[in-house]
Amino acid sequence: MRPAFRLVTVLVTSTLVIASCGGGSDGDADEAVTTEAEVISDEPADAAPVEEEAPAEEAPVEEVPVEEAPAEEEAPVEEAPAEEAPVEEAPAEEAPAEEAAASAATASLFEWAIDAPTEYAAGPITFTASNDGSFPHELVVIRGAGYDSLPLADGGAVIEDELADGDLIARTGRLGGGSTEELTVDLAPGTYVLVCNLGGGSSSHAGQGQNLDIVVS
Repeated sequence: MRPAFRLVTVLVTSTLVIASCGGGSDGDADEAVTTEAEVISDEPADAAPVEEEAPAEEAPVEEVPVEEAPAEEEAPVEEAPAEEAPVEEAPAEEAPAEEAAASAATASLFEWAIDAPTEYAAGPITFTASNDGSFPHELVVIRGAGYDSLPLADGGAVIEDELADGDLIARTGRLGGGSTEELTVDLAPGTYVLVCNLGGGSSSHAGQGQNLDIVVS
């Protein structure tokens, strides 16, 4: 508002000056001056120009250094000990089966019989033929359903020539009194006959009872 007031004052003053220059009397000049002074005096004497307030300077904000918290040291992770897989023990290798041991049997030969077991397991069998009598004896192994089923001569001796091929399994030598001999045979399941086939006619050892039926299973 104050600059506008001054502009009005200047205009009024200019008008007065122009009027005075136009031939007015001194009284008019004085009046004009007085008027100008009055106009000027309308403005308050103590009015001081208002200084524009300088913008308040903002106090610099001091940046407070942010102290970084010390990084927490990671606790060392203890690795769990790896579980050892149980070691499976290899099954013990079975020792190769040994060949089946021969069944052992003692066949006692005497007048007039054969004393020996009557049942055997199939496979190798070792007979220990022992002459426990006074006369010579032998042990013969024949395959057959029984002594009575074999081809027999008068007096009971076995006719060996009439046996089927392979039925005469084995025989020992002629054993004197007190002699012993081992005879090993491999018998399949079936029936067999042990005999002493010495002598003939009424003197046949087999005919006098020196025979024994056995079973192999």
